[in-house]
Amino acid sequence: MTKDVKEQLIKRLKSFAWRLGAYAAVSVLALLVDSLGVLKVDPAIVTIVSLVCGEITKWLNTGVTVIDK
Repeated sequence: MTKDVKEQLIKRLKSFAWRLGAYAAVSVLALLVDSLGVLKVDPAIVTIVSLVCGEITKWLNTGVTVIDK
């Protein structure tokens, strides 16, 4: 494996870990809310919210602060 391929693989694994972590956090939160009986949370909503959280963590991970105009 070349150095560039290794670096790209590491970046993709980190990105996957961030997204997986966001999904896990939202899933646990949904499970807790559902267990408390406060709200009935649809699994599709959990998936959508986790994908949004994944994009937010990706944005935080890349360090983007301002979009150039």
